[in-house]
Amino acid sequence: MPSEIELLRSLDDEPRTPSTVDVQRAIATGRRRRARRAAGYTGAAAITVLAVAGASVVAAGVVRDAPPQAGATGAPPTTSTTIETLATPPTSCVLERLPAPDGAPMALVSGADPTGKYLVGRSYPRPGGYQAVIWHDGKATKVMLPGDVEESLRDVNSTGTAVGWSYTSGADGTYSVPYAYHGGKVSKLPGVTRGSASAINDAGAIVGDDDEGHALRWPSVTAQPTRLPVPAGVSGAMAADIDEDGTVVGNLDHQLPYVWLPDGTHRQLPMPTLHGEPAATATATSIRNGWVTGTATNGLGRKGDAAKDPSGAEAAKVVAVRWNVRTGEVRVFDGLKMGANATNAHGWQVGTDKQGRAVLVADDQAVVLPALDVRTPDGLSNIPNTVSDDGRTIGGQSDDHSDTIQAVVWRCR
Repeated sequence: MPSEIELLRSLDDEPRTPSTVDVQRAIATGRRRRARRAAGYTGAAAITVLAVAGASVVAAGVVRDAPPQAGATGAPPTTSTTIETLATPPTSCVLERLPAPDGAPMALVSGADPTGKYLVGRSYPRPGGYQAVIWHDGKATKVMLPGDVEESLRDVNSTGTAVGWSYTSGADGTYSVPYAYHGGKVSKLPGVTRGSASAINDAGAIVGDDDEGHALRWPSVTAQPTRLPVPAGVSGAMAADIDEDGTVVGNLDHQLPYVWLPDGTHRQLPMPTLHGEPAATATATSIRNGWVTGTATNGLGRKGDAAKDPSGAEAAKVVAVRWNVRTGEVRVFDGLKMGANATNAHGWQVGTDKQGRAVLVADDQAVVLPALDVRTPDGLSNIPNTVSDDGRTIGGQSDDHSDTIQAVVWRCR
């Protein structure tokens, strides 16, 4: 049974062994996956356009946690991409199903470039099989990553250079290896025997990590990586994303959001406030134009901690968080169920709301994205994972009428 895309990125990093079942969110265990259904595949190679224009606009449920702070610690990021100072978010979207190579019955989108012209992900050509895929202007191309267990592309830049990982089996077990797809060719990223590549910017700089718990940065697909510095006492770090100016965000010990700035300084991002107290844990998952998205938890669910929650609930509360690296602002987005999956140059985010709907959140409003088929509000059937800088192209996945995951793109206006 094929594995599913990472969803709850904020609670952990990619496991070092491949999954044997389809997975999405594993909230209770802190993993980013959950078991999925694999029966009843029905595929179609042609793009299907759903006439579902006029998506509804609802309140985003935004709570401001802290006001902007001038002169925040660290150098403010600047982006080499020209971005409009003022922009109007879209109000309606239509859904297209993307073709899968060789008519594979199942596929998904996991990354995109800032323009939305390139999308990356993978298809499932057979039960238990995986195939890395890159879409350019809607056309699918197979990317033949080495490996014999599992593979996926995670991100791509506006030149079409993509990065990801593939699992391989050896005498000492199964492990992931980082790869790049550049100029139509696949190459192993240098300097790392085992690890993963998470993101790439338009300058070609790549970030990821190795299996020894070090956050890494490659200046290019051919350059040796450097380890990103961390404070004394940290046992593990991961780099999740890189901005156009080279600012990197990630996490320390799976519980503290961290930023590495272009001037060489690095620091923890401020913890948001939940129930009047600082969050117990938080993680950063993506950055664009200085906007950082992630999640925070109140640390409940452990024995003896329930009394800290005024509601008396024992389950941990997970909220979406957005940081502004330039100003120090922190905002909690209660309208998103488990955090945003991506952000764009304006700080708009995509994710799933508390009603289980795929949404684009632009500060104080949310645009509900149409689905391939009507589903129960579990938040796992329609998942947006990418958003372009103009907010007009959103990539992700949607379950069809046979309960099969399909790679999709939302075109908005």
